[in-house]
Amino acid sequence: MPDQTQFTPVSRASAILLAFVAFSSVIVWSFVSGRFGHVGPDGDDVMRLVQIRDLLAGQGWFDLHQYRLGPEGGVLMHWSRIPEIPILVLYGLFDVFLPSETALMWAISVWPPLSMLIVFWGLWLAARNLGDGRVLVFMMIVALAPLFVHFRFLSGAIDHHNLQIALLAVALGAGLDAAMRRGQMAIAGVALGLSVAIGAETYPFVGVFCAFYALDWALRGQAARKGAVAFGLAFAGSVALCFLATVPPARWGETWTDTLSLISLAGAVAGGAGLAVAAQAVSGRELRIRVAALGGVGVALAILVLVLAPHALSNPLSQLPAEVRTLWLGNVAEARGMFAPADDRTQFAFFALGTSVAGLAVSLLAINGGRQVRAHLLIAPLLALSILLMVYQVRFYVFGHLIAIVPLALWCAHVFSEGRAGRTSSVAYLLAIAVANPALWVLPAALIAPAPAEAGGHEAGACLSEEMLAQLNSEPPATILASENMGAALLEATHHRALSGNYHRDAAGIAAALAAFGAAPDAAEDLVREADVGLVLYCPGLPGTDILARQRPDGFLARLDAGDAPGWLQPVSEEGTIPGGGRLYRVQPARSGPAGTPAT
Repeated sequence: MPDQTQFTPVSRASAILLAFVAFSSVIVWSFVSGRFGHVGPDGDDVMRLVQIRDLLAGQGWFDLHQYRLGPEGGVLMHWSRIPEIPILVLYGLFDVFLPSETALMWAISVWPPLSMLIVFWGLWLAARNLGDGRVLVFMMIVALAPLFVHFRFLSGAIDHHNLQIALLAVALGAGLDAAMRRGQMAIAGVALGLSVAIGAETYPFVGVFCAFYALDWALRGQAARKGAVAFGLAFAGSVALCFLATVPPARWGETWTDTLSLISLAGAVAGGAGLAVAAQAVSGRELRIRVAALGGVGVALAILVLVLAPHALSNPLSQLPAEVRTLWLGNVAEARGMFAPADDRTQFAFFALGTSVAGLAVSLLAINGGRQVRAHLLIAPLLALSILLMVYQVRFYVFGHLIAIVPLALWCAHVFSEGRAGRTSSVAYLLAIAVANPALWVLPAALIAPAPAEAGGHEAGACLSEEMLAQLNSEPPATILASENMGAALLEATHHRALSGNYHRDAAGIAAALAAFGAAPDAAEDLVREADVGLVLYCPGLPGTDILARQRPDGFLARLDAGDAPGWLQPVSEEGTIPGGGRLYRVQPARSGPAGTPAT
């Protein structure tokens, strides 16, 4: 096993320099591109900012309701408060010498690049546990391309994914310690525990990590005892602390599959503590006893899930109403399958799969060649899982790109050493570095299927021009019927409520909006009034809008698309369409029937 302390001064300095260059470059690019001081373009970034502002305005720490989203009463969001902690800390520092709003904008601008440094720390740990200074430098070089490609580390990208990526990098780097030292395994356990607390996207990867460390202990016994105990206790303890710190006591008995709840707490504590107890008690016994003890922990976990939350085995998205799944979820870009119909399907498939498949191939070849087998036995299933998940939903590609950094950097270092020894070309490692760059995988795809011409589609931000925002904010507070793609932006930029947003917990609001937009104008009026909608915002060209208008050619949305608003709507502006293509309407007061009662 390599000596984890033997990084030369040159290699340490080179790694620190590369990390500093990456951080500085992201900051500079954010300034040059105009992103510094602004929230990211993704709707989840905007909603995270809304959640932080509500917290700063006095909403309770444990209260995750978004009261201005969805039907009356709001929507209980499933997002963890943990990703907001570093932003709040930075805000507190900047607020000492900057105006409060400026301090918040600086905080959301500085945090994403800082989170990239946590990724570099994880890679530093991986290099310490797997190689020498040469591996360390190649680890940093290979990481530069995928980290720059992913917008999650640019200023304003404050959704939880950057922290999830960083924590997985730390868990991987620390867990690659072949000696399973207590300190390294405790770091891995805490990182995975925080990942569980932040979001369900990483649950499959956490499961692979936990299964690997448990099997590693079962096979090695006494040699892995201290590390297994440290990992189990750190994992269980960190999840328990996060549960106490972020879940209100009134909800301790609830079980959710999309957020930290009783079932994830019970699973983490039973699994982590069970592994620790088994490792402490039977590490010195024969293999069959250790396997039996581990099997007992597994059976206990299975019974726990079946008793507490059998629904935890199902996908929460499968519980959405059929129309919501078809007309909303089917149009969410990050939730589509890798090979679902899309103009850029071929290019994106090469970009997403290229480095992950290459990393998996390198790991399998290393296992076959007997090189660092333990490390690659962990990396290979993680990469295989990421490939399967990204085929299911494209948003998982970022995890594959992250995990592939480690085997591809090891391969680059190996090729470089072979070249220095004269056994291969002295510049062959440059090809290895190129293979590790996700962006270069788009080149062969461009030869197979050239990129489609720009369709001129619209984004939510284009519709919310300064003129539109002025119109919206001149109106008294009301519920707005608009595309779900507008939900987060409306909450962030106006004082109104949004009936629908791109969040599965708002299934009722999405269903109500789709029903109103798809109904005939007279029926839509009844649905609009039933939802207490006061304003209707039409924005052309948004994902799903054109599809719904085509599917329901006689519907309310198709009428708005044709510029033929029904009589129960009044244009807010007599000039009609404003820059960005949007049109804003007031819902007219209900007409009275013959007996003086409302007709609707």
